[in-house]
Formats: sequence, C-alpha cells, structure tokens
Amino acid sequence: MAELYSVRMRAAQGGPHEKGGHHISGAERIVKLEEVGAIAQSLADRALHHSKGRADFINITVDLIPPEKITYIDCLKVEEHKTSSISESHQLATELLQGPHISEAAVLKAISLLKSLDKSMRGAMLVDAITGERLDTGDRGVRVSHMDSFDSYALGDNEHMREALVLASKVQSADGIVGELCWSDDPDYTVGYVACNGVYHRLPNMKEFGSDIGGRVFFVRSDIDSESVIEYLERTPVLVQRR
Repeated sequence: MAELYSVRMRAAQGGPHEKGGHHISGAERIVKLEEVGAIAQSLADRALHHSKGRADFINITVDLIPPEKITYIDCLKVEEHKTSSISESHQLATELLQGPHISEAAVLKAISLLKSLDKSMRGAMLVDAITGERLDTGDRGVRVSHMDSFDSYALGDNEHMREALVLASKVQSADGIVGELCWSDDPDYTVGYVACNGVYHRLPNMKEFGSDIGGRVFFVRSDIDSESVIEYLERTPVLVQRR
C-alpha cells in the first residue's frame, strides 16, 4: 500500500492561536506522497483567501502515517432539512437529537453554550448527554484531527459539507459519543448540522448571516472516560468510506 501522509493546516490573524491570534481557518487531508505538495499549497491558499480575513500566521504540519495505524469507518447517512428561521432550526435540532441517549435539557444547554460564545473555539465542547454539564475546560475544546476520505467525489462537491461529514463520521464512531451539534464560524455560511443514530442531518438557518462565531458540541455518555474519547478524536488516523 502507498505511504500516506497527514497534512494539517491552521491559520490565524494577529499571531499564533497560542498567543491570542484570531482563528481564521483550519483543514486537513490524508494523501499519498505525490499529493503532499499540491495539497499543502491549496491549504495555504485557503488560509490567505478566507471570508474571515487574511491569515498572517499559517502552520502546516506533515506527518507520515503507518498503514497499520489507520482505522477505516463508514460515512454517516445524509438527510437534508428545510426551515424558515433560526428558531425553527434550533427546535428541529432539539427534536432530532433528544431521545433515550440525549436529554432535551442537554440539547437546550448545548444550544445556549454555542449562542453565548463571544468568539469561536478552535475545538468542540464535550457535554454530558443527560445533565448537559460541560466536561472539558478552557477555550480550546477538543480538536478532532487526522481524518479524510478517499471517496471525496461521493460526498458531494460542497467543501464545507464534505469536511463536516468526514469529521462528523469520525466523531460518531467514537465509543461514548451519542450526538453532535454544530454550526460554522464562516460568516457567509449559515448551514449547520446535527449528527446522531448514524445520520448527518443538514440544517439551514442555524445562525445569523454575517456572524463569524460558530462551534461544536459533542454529547458524551456519563459512564465513558472522556480522556479516551479525546485521545481517539485528536490522534487516531481515520479514513471515511461511503458504502
């Protein structure tokens, strides 16, 4: 099997994230050796021509991934929904997520947490699926990494959706995670999603057009060790395949 490399980009304005820089963009791919240069260039171009502004700090990391370290998972099914307002979208998100594994109170708390952000987080919040209590600390969140799909053409030609679908599929494959709520921090992209029970539900009108604040919440079972969940999400290389 050809050697595979993880190519990851993160970009900020006003210096690195660790020194208070404003997050502009982040993306990653898992590609063959001969694709590394072109993909690194395309990720850098993305950071320099972004709707949130032009990055003045760009970090690109390239790592070799041993084939035996890669986990292959199936892509979530996709369902498209239509709504006419933010409140309708948030109500639908609540109805889709709540059930035996996620309480209504936890979903409402998650929506409140995202709406109360004064700046976008680089990662996701971990929330107890029953109590709604936030389990992670600080403003970094859990940064899902090391993932891609070799079936990109089958995931659609919308870059936002392709990347979100790959990420959501990895997240839902983690032992202990029972759902996800997300809307983008791109000011011109108001579509968000919820993921649960093997389905990626794409929802319009999840935030105001022009808002550059977005985020993710992962709903976690109470009996799961959150550190093992974080280790899987941040470090295990995953390739998503469409059945």
